[in-house]
Order: sequence, then structure tokens, then C-alpha cells
Amino acid sequence: MKTKLLIVVVVVAMVAIPIAIWRTFCRDVPQPQWIRADQRSTFLYGAVGAKEAQGIPYWIWLALPRLFPEYMPGPGGYVSLGLSWEETLEMPVGFAKKTVGYVRVTGNCALCHSHRSDRGPGGIRTVSVSAPGQTTDVQPLLTFFRQCAQDPRFNASEILAEVGNATKLSLLDRLLYRFVLIPRTRRALRDPENLVFAPALQGHARNPKAAFTEQRMKELEEWMRAQQH
Repeated sequence: MKTKLLIVVVVVAMVAIPIAIWRTFCRDVPQPQWIRADQRSTFLYGAVGAKEAQGIPYWIWLALPRLFPEYMPGPGGYVSLGLSWEETLEMPVGFAKKTVGYVRVTGNCALCHSHRSDRGPGGIRTVSVSAPGQTTDVQPLLTFFRQCAQDPRFNASEILAEVGNATKLSLLDRLLYRFVLIPRTRRALRDPENLVFAPALQGHARNPKAAFTEQRMKELEEWMRAQQH
């Protein structure tokens, strides 16, 4: 009887553990429909190569400006680093929130190829797409990430305390952040380009004239060019 019970436990573990690992690190959840509904929303907020880019775990991304405001040029969080932010929306332009296992934040085309426009009717500030060859300087953002990673306060206790001001993580998520995501993200943020951007976007940054091979990237590039006519 004990042998049979042991066999059952082993079999269940062999099935449950791979499922848990897949759910924690690989489960791909589509972004909200409004992001996928049109090219503009996809360009500004869509996840480009999120499976290939490790990305920044969402709650770490949210906590960094609050924990390290001294590394920013002024108040306003990520906006102070030159990013555009459409009113009422959760994420700044150029950042995509995507669940691949855990919720993560990656950069997309609009992080470089967009800019804030003057306030229009009703006092609402709009975001415009930049022409090919014209890019927003993302170096202040990358420098901010590097400075955070070098600060001794970038540790599990400090990060989780700040996250706790915004949400209550489950026990499993707290363990995941404490022992895996926070240490791994701190190491990776010392070279933030590789963490934030998918390989295709890194290659494009190094050689803007090189053609994209991924169909989705080609479509977004064509759409961006069409906005200039």
C-alpha cells in the first residue's frame, strides 16, 4: 500500500512540476483586445518579441521610479525620462505589458519612434509617430536602469516592500520574486538593452537600414512609414 501511494505521489509530481514551470515562465497570454484592434495601438503598446526578450517583471518595473527617484531628472516617474504617456492609460508609450509566464514589461518600436505632441482640443496631449530615421533618445532610461541595478537597495526586501505599497502578491509570487526574478533582473539590468528589447529590435538599433525578417515587424515598419504621408 505504501509503495502504491509512493508511486502515485511520484507520478503526480512528474506531471505537476512541469506544468507549474510552464505556467510560471512560459504561459503566453494575449494582450487586451484594444491593443490588438488596430495598428496604432499595436505600434504604441504591443509586445514585439516578448517571448525572446526577458523583459522586466512588471512589479519591479513599477517599483523602480518610486524606490529610486534620485536617479531621475525630476518628478513624474518615467515621463521625466522623456517618455510619452497618453492620459488615462496605464503604460507609457513604447512599453508593452505582457504575460509570458509572469507579467513582464518590454520595449517596442514606439519607445524610440514616437514623441509627445502639443495639447489638442480639450487640452489633451497626443502622441505622434516619429519618421524613420528620427528616434527618441532612450539613453536616459537605460542609464536609470543601470543606476538602479548598481544601488544596494535593489534587493528582495526593499523591492518587495515597495511592491507591497501597490499590491498584495500571493505567497508563490513573493517567493518567485524574492528568489528568482529580483536577483535575475538586477543582474540583467546592468546591460538593460538586452533585457528590455527583443533581438530584432536590438539589431535594428545597431543597423537601422537592415531589413526586418519577421512579418509582424515588417508590417509595423510599413505602417510607421505610411504615417508620414
